[in-house]
Amino acid sequence: MAGIVIRSEAIEKAHAHPEMIRSGAYSPAVKAGPFLYVSGCIADDVSNDMTGQAREEFGFIKLVLEEAGYEMADVVKLQAFITDANNYAAYSAVRKEYFAQDPPASTAVITNLLIPDALIEIDVVAYKEDA
Repeated sequence: MAGIVIRSEAIEKAHAHPEMIRSGAYSPAVKAGPFLYVSGCIADDVSNDMTGQAREEFGFIKLVLEEAGYEMADVVKLQAFITDANNYAAYSAVRKEYFAQDPPASTAVITNLLIPDALIEIDVVAYKEDA
């Protein structure tokens, strides 16, 4: 592999499916040069509404970034996969909590997800010149 896999006990504990990390089936993030590619994540508590799921996912992304030496301000690209277009406004409101100014380039796609009852999956790419 051309990059460095980012794993930690804190990430494993916070991940919705920690056995995926322990088994090596999932890399929470991969650092390649100054870029950090954070894998798509789904909330652990899928009984929450869109606001709750999005907050949980952004919180996990923030943790992964910090474990790799990055911060939310380093995010340059964000992708959100949403199961219902009617939930976009709630997702967008949460995104603005984390990216109040100068948000990253973003894509939102309406699609089905692999985890039943999951409303959203988010992945990001971060860039830090001196990383």
